[in-house]
Amino acid sequence: MASLFFPGCSLAMLCLVFPVLHQCVGDYVPLASMLLAGDNQSWGSENKVFAFGFAPTPAGTGDQFLLAIWYVSLPGDPTIVWSPNRDFPVGRDAVVKLDSSGELVLVDGNTSVWTSNNSHLNANCGLMSDSGNFILYTGGSSDRRAVWQSFSHPSDTLLPGQPLSVDLELTSAMSPLGYYSLKMLQQRTSLSLGLTYVSPTPSLASHTNYSYWSSPEISNATGDVVAVLDESGSFGISYGTSSAGTMYVHKNDTGGSQSVPRRVTVGMDGNLRLYRWDSNGVATNWVVEWSAVSNPCMVAGICGSGICILDSNKNSASCRCLPRTYPVDVGAKGCLSSVPPSTPANCTENRKTPVRMEMMAQTNYYFSGTSTISNYSWVSKASECAERCLANCECVASVYGLQEEKTYCWTLKSMVFGGLQDPSSTLSVKVGINSSGTGESGSAGQSPGESSSGHHVHVLLVPLLLCLTLLVVLLSMLLFYSMQRRRRQRQQRMIGNCMSLSGAPSHFSFHDLQTATSNFSRLLGTGGFGSVYKGVLRNGTMIAVKKLDKLLPHGEKEFITEVTTIGSMHHLNLVNLCGFCSEQSHR
Repeated sequence: MASLFFPGCSLAMLCLVFPVLHQCVGDYVPLASMLLAGDNQSWGSENKVFAFGFAPTPAGTGDQFLLAIWYVSLPGDPTIVWSPNRDFPVGRDAVVKLDSSGELVLVDGNTSVWTSNNSHLNANCGLMSDSGNFILYTGGSSDRRAVWQSFSHPSDTLLPGQPLSVDLELTSAMSPLGYYSLKMLQQRTSLSLGLTYVSPTPSLASHTNYSYWSSPEISNATGDVVAVLDESGSFGISYGTSSAGTMYVHKNDTGGSQSVPRRVTVGMDGNLRLYRWDSNGVATNWVVEWSAVSNPCMVAGICGSGICILDSNKNSASCRCLPRTYPVDVGAKGCLSSVPPSTPANCTENRKTPVRMEMMAQTNYYFSGTSTISNYSWVSKASECAERCLANCECVASVYGLQEEKTYCWTLKSMVFGGLQDPSSTLSVKVGINSSGTGESGSAGQSPGESSSGHHVHVLLVPLLLCLTLLVVLLSMLLFYSMQRRRRQRQQRMIGNCMSLSGAPSHFSFHDLQTATSNFSRLLGTGGFGSVYKGVLRNGTMIAVKKLDKLLPHGEKEFITEVTTIGSMHHLNLVNLCGFCSEQSHR
């Protein structure tokens, strides 16, 4: 009897196990399958376009990896289209496995980095599909259904045919300045597709989101609403079941090949781009077919909380930090606040802290509705707008400008999203005044950990520069006075030498003649080289004064010689020459 029992048990076990194995044949990934990061293995799609596995981090050293889906069919570095651990790379010994519960688990050493979190759904197979979607299935070949898929947990990329529903979003990789997302923006009766900046500031949970770009709105849409990139390269929002129910953000009218790889990706620079793989026989690379933003400074948060300065080529930008902020080394761009951006300098426990407003002309700032206090639209000057903020303990900055021929004056209680150059706006930031009476703007651009030695040097240099400037001004004034004095003395000597002859005309000062002629207000007539004015000397003598419009061509000596000659003439038809004036430019 014993010899018959064991074969029966073995047969029963085979009957139980065989159906399970039969469910996961071909390209399906069975339970207990695993991949090691350092082994350069993957689970590929049947069309050999996509692969699921470990890819080295972009621009990495080869010792850090991302669990990812990428275009395995394209040459060059892997183009990653999905990764659940972009911000947390793993080492060469990391493992991903489809465990016995049907759950994908990423483990690095003794640490569980990520899980698909679907153990309660009884998945028994995995598949890297031809569309770039990794799917976990349950059931047999006749009733197989998906219980988890990577398309429902997107990263930064949308592939052709991948739907982005209202409850999903594409997100860029994280940086010290935050990250960006593409999602549906829902209003009461409409929705649109929008790009949003998410600040890293944890204390401003209600102020951290700001949408800086959006598609045209769709009103009263019915049915499922999804953003989708179709095979021909058109990108937009589809709704309902009718083909007419599509609002295109980008419409490809060139009739391009549907077999060309395409993708829509949210970059770390906050821009949304539609790429096409270009293979012309000479070079093979991704080219941009469409982008949401053409001016990099129109992306909120591109400089963190700093100000974006558009370069002369209009395609790139640099950043300028505001007071109480410091630069962050993210491609040499970006600023973060050294104090909580919603804590005004005079609203701390010590309310006696003196403050002032630092104004920055031609500068605007991004702000959301939750970060505003009031709009004083009747204010007519930027300085008045700044005074409104200075008087409000809650205010940290004000933005004054002109929009559609109407002025605005927004006072802000937080500064998170950064700003940009704008000829029609003025930004004023509230800063504390230190004990020396200067503002905090001198600390802009320094990190909180820097020593105070630089500040001490700054304090010493300012008075020294002021003293040197004052000394230069005084020396310049002294030199000018000395030159003028020499000139007058030389002129007086010349006049004295020429007038030493007997019978020479008298020398009058310009002030004397101004008084005599009531400041040359009584015009008698005009003639060659000047005008003639009526005047009365202090002794009552009536005189006529000719004021020359321009100097004689041969200079001062010739003028005095001619005056002496005319003064010595006596004729019945000539009026006697009583005197003359030669003072600076007056003749």
